[in-house]
Amino acid sequence: MNIDDNDVREADEVYTDRLQEDTRSEYDKQIDEAIEISLQELQQQQQMYALYEKQLMEDYAKETERRSNMFKDLLFQLQRTAAFDKSTAEVLDILTPIIETYCAQTMEVFELDETAYNKVFGALKKIRNASAVSEVLQCIVNKI
Repeated sequence: MNIDDNDVREADEVYTDRLQEDTRSEYDKQIDEAIEISLQELQQQQQMYALYEKQLMEDYAKETERRSNMFKDLLFQLQRTAAFDKSTAEVLDILTPIIETYCAQTMEVFELDETAYNKVFGALKKIRNASAVSEVLQCIVNKI
């Protein structure tokens, strides 16, 4: 490709701009400065709130995961034995919504009537390695 001197475009025209003089009053300048400061403070506050909200969501997710993992083995054992034992199936029907609601952090304390309470904790005594989870359940499930 040959580049001739005739193919080069001419330089752009030079523009000179003259800055206009600031003719606002001192009051208007102070108002504009106050607005600018307020906007900066608002942005900082919004960033703080966003970080706080992010931290809350992370904490919520961690706690939900911790609670779910705590009850995972118990629910698995109950589901496995519920196929063979009708009373365990009834206990599973009682405990599943309680545990799900507790893990989702919707409710922290539950109340059961005396027969259901005795049935649930009587069945939990039969399950091996359920003592730690049983203690947690005794804290969150109350007898009426």
